[in-house]
Amino acid sequence: MDFLKGTKFLPIFGALSIGVIVGILISTLLSGTKQEIDSHSYNYNQNLLPNSFSEAVNKASPAVVNIYSEILVNKTNDSLPFSNRLNSIFGLNKTRIQSSLGSGVIFSSDGYILTNQHVIGDRSLGVTVELSDGRKEEAKIVGIDKGTDLAVLKITQGKQIPSIEIGNSDNLQIGDIVLAIGNPYGLGQSVSMGIVSATGREFNNPYSDYIQTDASINRGNSGGALIDISGRLVGINTLIGSISGGSEGIGLSIPSVTVLSIVNDLIQFGEVRRGWLGFSIDRRSLLLNKSLLVSFVHPDGPAKIANLKIGDIITEINQQQSSYSLLYKEFARSKPGSRIKLKVLRENKNIEIDLIASLPST
Repeated sequence: MDFLKGTKFLPIFGALSIGVIVGILISTLLSGTKQEIDSHSYNYNQNLLPNSFSEAVNKASPAVVNIYSEILVNKTNDSLPFSNRLNSIFGLNKTRIQSSLGSGVIFSSDGYILTNQHVIGDRSLGVTVELSDGRKEEAKIVGIDKGTDLAVLKITQGKQIPSIEIGNSDNLQIGDIVLAIGNPYGLGQSVSMGIVSATGREFNNPYSDYIQTDASINRGNSGGALIDISGRLVGINTLIGSISGGSEGIGLSIPSVTVLSIVNDLIQFGEVRRGWLGFSIDRRSLLLNKSLLVSFVHPDGPAKIANLKIGDIITEINQQQSSYSLLYKEFARSKPGSRIKLKVLRENKNIEIDLIASLPST
């Protein structure tokens, strides 16, 4: 041990010892931090992508019902047997009874149910609602709106009626996970999963900016629920884009925001009360020049009060470039009291018109 007696080796040995100890401590700290980060990342990803959506389904599915209805439909002579065609000449057998099936959503604990208008038809002989627990009841038709293809029904199954929580469809983003719950092909309640493929789809209907989803939606799903992963209603499943007639990855749902905007009217009045603007557009000018030339102003209408004149050309609608589809959309969605700002060209001058929609004139 004589080699340790020299003082020049002691500082080197001490420094090496301290370095080893510090290195071990740093390695331990880094390892612990990495494990913590990895654990946090794992938990975070698990929260984003759960292994199951059963909690959301269990929350929403009791409020989704099956709907069976009998609808009177007009017969077409070409499709009738010969004897029935003869009868129809004399005014007999002009209608037939057709069975329809679909889905619905209980949105109020006192028994109000949302569904599609096409599920119950224009002339319904009876509507039967089957709850998720098997209870059945004849439902009363409270109100329908062909524009949005929505209807409200009412049942009175005591106090034990489950209802769904309604979410804000405006918060949906493309890529969000959604679930469709309904009664496809009358098989009974079924659930499918997809994402929001697009929002704001019109699909030849100015009354609704549809949510597009690739969740599997088939015949019988109409009127059923589109929910988010928290089990909240964000849409009413309504249409499919399909050549085969089955699901091909293009399903359309009425946003919950649209539903909420009309449901009170359906309950209170049995119909949706939309605003009236009181003017008409020249169709010839629209076809030839795509211009919105005012051809008629009702003498007692909102347009007359706002000083809109025959011959005015509408160039802007609510600060957007004018088009007939935009004008029709604003008209279709207006309520009595809604304010619509127009900019018109009159005698080479731009004039602003502030128009307030009213109830249709009688």
